[in-house]
Amino acid sequence: MGGHADAIIILALVIFLAIAAGNFSLSLYDVNFLNLEYFFNRIYQFITGGTTGANFDLLNSLVKSIIWSVLVSILLIIGMIYFISRIRDIRREEKIKFASVLPSDLEAKTYRNEQWDNLLKYLESENSSDWKLAILEADKLLDKMVEKMGYPGANLGERLRVIEPSDFLTLQEAWEAHKIRNRIAHEAQYQLTEHEARKTIGLYEKVFREFHYI
Repeated sequence: MGGHADAIIILALVIFLAIAAGNFSLSLYDVNFLNLEYFFNRIYQFITGGTTGANFDLLNSLVKSIIWSVLVSILLIIGMIYFISRIRDIRREEKIKFASVLPSDLEAKTYRNEQWDNLLKYLESENSSDWKLAILEADKLLDKMVEKMGYPGANLGERLRVIEPSDFLTLQEAWEAHKIRNRIAHEAQYQLTEHEARKTIGLYEKVFREFHYI
């Protein structure tokens, strides 16, 4: 669940509770209490010693209004705390889920590190075709990681499209790197500079570091 979705849900719940409380409150009390002139007139009557019945009605209405306002406020606070707590629990469960699908086995991580080290060696070459190969290999590694995280799609591009930015802080970097990979794969005459190659590999590395994949 994304951060924007969380905020919308909380706001909708607060508005719903507030409207429900307001409607119920209006059904209990005289709507004249929404009229400030009427309200202050009643207070004036109470202070200046109006009729006993009016004083009693005013006190009774004020006490009921205060009690109801306190109860509604408490319910709103409890509701907000509950839903915020549930959202945090869901986020915690998602992190545990993502952590569990990423291989934590030492041998698997060692193998990935070897793959990463090998593709970094291509950057030391003076041949641009080797730089391109490094990026292609890094993209394959990223695709494996995203697939293991459970995101659906036939390829890396489709998987990246369904990811919430709040769950994948380096999503923009992943997209930038993948776009360079696509140019390499689909544009035969694409000229890749060494600077661009190193920058692109750096983007992949940021993504992998976020999820402790290497």
